[in-house]
Amino acid sequence: MKASATTAAGARAKHVARSAPLCTIRMTADADTAAALRRLALRVCGDALEFVRVAVCAGSAAMSVWMCVRRPVAALLCERIASELPQARPSAGRVAGERA
Repeated sequence: MKASATTAAGARAKHVARSAPLCTIRMTADADTAAALRRLALRVCGDALEFVRVAVCAGSAAMSVWMCVRRPVAALLCERIASELPQARPSAGRVAGERA
């Protein structure tokens, strides 16, 4: 995808209707990557981001990250995470929520 197309998709993502269904994206990452995930989600999703929750995984230095977003931007966010933060690992059942 070209940079201009990605930018246009990101601009549309920031104006998703508040009535769109929600979904949760779960990831596992180190502390630095968890902070980068939060910044990336804010940049890509804008108002379509409902919340980001970060918690320490028991018995390790890894962090669990839950990002609740409007379903129309979930695929775009997953693509951007895969391209910009490949060290973030999807958790089992990575995207959960209502079907659009």
